[in-house]
Amino acid sequence: MKRTVRRPGMRRMLCLLAAILLLCLCACSDQIYDPSAGGDLTITPGGVPGGTNDFLELETEPVTGSVIQIPTTDPFENSPHVLRADFLRTGNSDVILLRMDDTVILVDTGETDDFATLRGVLMEHGIETVDYLIITHYDNDHIGTVSQLLQEFTVRTMYMPAYVRDSSLYRRMMSTLEVVGKDVAVHRLTEDVFLQLDYGRLWINPTALYEPEQTLGSDQSHALEENNYSLITSVEFGSVQLLLTGDAERDRMEEFSALPERANWSYDLVKTPHHGSYDKALGDFLRECKPRYCTICVGSESLVDASLVTSMRTAGSAAYYTYDGSIHFATDGTNMTMTQD
Repeated sequence: MKRTVRRPGMRRMLCLLAAILLLCLCACSDQIYDPSAGGDLTITPGGVPGGTNDFLELETEPVTGSVIQIPTTDPFENSPHVLRADFLRTGNSDVILLRMDDTVILVDTGETDDFATLRGVLMEHGIETVDYLIITHYDNDHIGTVSQLLQEFTVRTMYMPAYVRDSSLYRRMMSTLEVVGKDVAVHRLTEDVFLQLDYGRLWINPTALYEPEQTLGSDQSHALEENNYSLITSVEFGSVQLLLTGDAERDRMEEFSALPERANWSYDLVKTPHHGSYDKALGDFLRECKPRYCTICVGSESLVDASLVTSMRTAGSAAYYTYDGSIHFATDGTNMTMTQD
């Protein structure tokens, strides 16, 4: 006798699909947040090398039952004061653009092949004039596009460390300054500079480890000493503070950490030095100041020292790497956002 098999009807199938969909939504409820609840909005790559960038993280309690809301407008659009810090994706080099209200500050200029990226960002924001150009030190991955920048944009003031480098890029930079940079106020720093900039201020700190006006060779035997010439820049905007460390190695970080002025600064964001490298002085510094965010200008995950990752985790810092894309920090002096593309 032939058996008759009854198949579920269309209505039953639709009910089953609806139940499955409801279960999926409930399972994902821990990733549904409402940015209108306030707090720090962060689109995070996971905080460690190899992390994902697949959900919106809000540093407040989630609002149950709400749907995800990704802002389509600038959260600081109507704020009277805004600081934006962009850490550009340029591989193992530093290009950091600060826009502090109407003041434009550029910290380092990357490698020689990074100018298209830098020019594109400046043009995107309608920037024709850089008010302050800070060159932390004279390695090629920090001064690579200074000459091109001086030729195509107006630079009003430059701050540089007080040593000389025997390299073709350094000589090109200085020659360009003589030709097209006669209107640039150039300062070779041997003493601290404090700049009051409306709602914000800068503290640019040079090293006192070495005698000024030393000439370093262009070979790698001087690399460690040259990194320790790095200018270290502290940025204050309202109650928010950032630290940009150049390529400071252990001796330089120990020197900076011990300065009396340091007691007045606690940092929400630290740009770690030297493209993912690590030393004990840096680890001690991170554990002491416990920044909310760390940014690392590095070309690949393989170059990040595992001890640096451990130190940032111990400090409770969310880590952002430029190999994942350019990093964008913004604050109105109280609230902060961190995004990456």
